[in-house]
Parts: sequence; structure tokens; C-alpha cells
Amino acid sequence: MATTPAAAPTTPPAATPPATAPATTRPPATRKPAATPSLSTPSTPRPPASYDPERDLTDLVATTKGLVLERPVDGVRHGNLIVTIINNGPHPVWDMTFIVELPESMSAAGGDWAGCTRLRSTKAGFPAGSKCVKGYLAPGKSRTFRLGVSSPAAKDGDDSLVSRWLVDVWNGEVYSDLDPTDNRRIFSVTRR
Repeated sequence: MATTPAAAPTTPPAATPPATAPATTRPPATRKPAATPSLSTPSTPRPPASYDPERDLTDLVATTKGLVLERPVDGVRHGNLIVTIINNGPHPVWDMTFIVELPESMSAAGGDWAGCTRLRSTKAGFPAGSKCVKGYLAPGKSRTFRLGVSSPAAKDGDDSLVSRWLVDVWNGEVYSDLDPTDNRRIFSVTRR
């Protein structure tokens, strides 16, 4: 019976704290959702702690219709390279990455270059390359990126000894790709 009176006094104090508990509990609950979007997208699950290349398979596909360069304005051509990356594999990819190679005279000029290194060549006369880390891509989904470029009209993209126009996608070198033949696209350029 000593236990029953002890339980009865515990209940009234518990009735008093609920009035104060919501005020104490609400700020942390409000802070957590505010902090979560800045760290990751709500729809992005956490990556696994480890990967098994034999089990964690994917099938990334790179597509592009090529680069369209507009007529020169003040001696400069501007254009857009639209790249779509598709995950046809059974698993999500957290570190989806692609590279773009363009002739040396090309420069990044707006669009979806965020997450990409500076477009530059490592050797004179060779294509300028940029590595773009674009993060999470769920299975069965695709993402499209518009990469704006510019070039002096005098060079017009014909300045590289090796004139490669290339998009190459991979998965952060973690997963095995079921069909690596569709990861790389050599594309054409159209000048208006």
C-alpha cells in the first residue's frame, strides 16, 4: 500500500510538468527539422556504412543531344550543353559524378555548374575537363543539368589538338555498373 500512495503523488506532479514540458520540448523539435534540410534533402536516405561492389549494382546512363553554340555576340559564342543522367540500376547512387570535356577555349558560363570543378585543361592543346559531383540519384530516376558555356568566336572550339566533346558518368567508383558502355557519350556541336 505504500507503493500505491507513492504512485498517486507521482501522477499529480506529472500533470503539472506537461504544461511546462511542451514548452521545453517544442524548441528542440522545431530546431531539428530546421537543421535537417540544410544537411540533406528530406527524400535522400542515409548511405550505407559499407559497400559491396558485387552486391551494390547500378546502371547509370549518360545522354545528351550535344552542344548548341549561338551566333557570336561581341566576338563570343554562348551555348548550352544539356546532360541527363539516368539510374536504370536497382540501387540508389549517393556520389553520382560525371565529367565533361570540351575544347580548351570553352569556359563555364552559368547554368548547373555547381558542384563542378573549374573547366580547365591540364595540358596545352588538350580538352578542358570538369568533374561534377551531383550526389544522390534514386533507382529509376533521372536528373538533367544545363551547362552554359562560352567561347571566343575566333577559336570557336577548334583550338584543341585532341578535339573531344565528351560526357562520362560514373558512380563514385563504389558500385559496379551493369552496362558501362552507355556511361560515355561523345557528342556533336552545332554552330548557328
